[in-house]
Amino acid sequence: MKYLNCMMDLWLFDSLNPQEKTEISRLFRRPEYLKNEYLFSEGEPASAVFVVAKGRVKLFKTAENGREIILAYLTQNQLFGEEILFNDAIRTITAVAMEDTRLCACYKSDFENLLSQNSQIAVKVIRTLSEKINNITETLADMAIYDIQNRLARTLARLAKEHGEDVGDGRRLNFRLTHDDLGSLVGASRVMVTNVIKSLKKSGIIKDDIDHKLVVSQWFLNDFSDEMPKFIRKDSSACKCFPKPGE
Repeated sequence: MKYLNCMMDLWLFDSLNPQEKTEISRLFRRPEYLKNEYLFSEGEPASAVFVVAKGRVKLFKTAENGREIILAYLTQNQLFGEEILFNDAIRTITAVAMEDTRLCACYKSDFENLLSQNSQIAVKVIRTLSEKINNITETLADMAIYDIQNRLARTLARLAKEHGEDVGDGRRLNFRLTHDDLGSLVGASRVMVTNVIKSLKKSGIIKDDIDHKLVVSQWFLNDFSDEMPKFIRKDSSACKCFPKPGE
């Protein structure tokens, strides 16, 4: 029954009826990881696909100089490890639990059989892969088009949309990020990120809540949803953001 509970509420299986869920529940195991425990490392053979049932996972690559390049933060119901769908797959990234985490895991052969027998699930996996490709494309475009201030603001907006909650005049990230973490996400040093964070707060685009979690203004989130968001101007008088310090 614990395997069925692991997958019962996952979006990947919401097209299945209870009997179908019961039948395929035997394919899944439910590993649990403690905070900071590694799920797998870059270079290891890929043997299973995962869905986050509870907790938070960080995906990253390690540069030649040893620096982490953060690719994504994953929370409940998000799929990862799809490289098992390719022959002789090797993990190209590292995954680590950011807090105590429970996963739903399925081995390669079982997952391939599941996809071949359930077209609706296969379509959802394809859509997930497509979304990840789009996110990578957006990140590369940000690197090429925007300066560090705009890259960081757009990254925070994206994180707030994916991993945030509405708090009146903005959207609050549901976890804390260090300036080193943000630097790894946007390709900048910690010192540079610290300076940009101060600038974004001064302009009213972001603020801290009482728990020191970042809140992104609804104005900027609405602007970010446009196909080509406006650049952040040094003159932010037109910004309908949070009140600036001292106002």
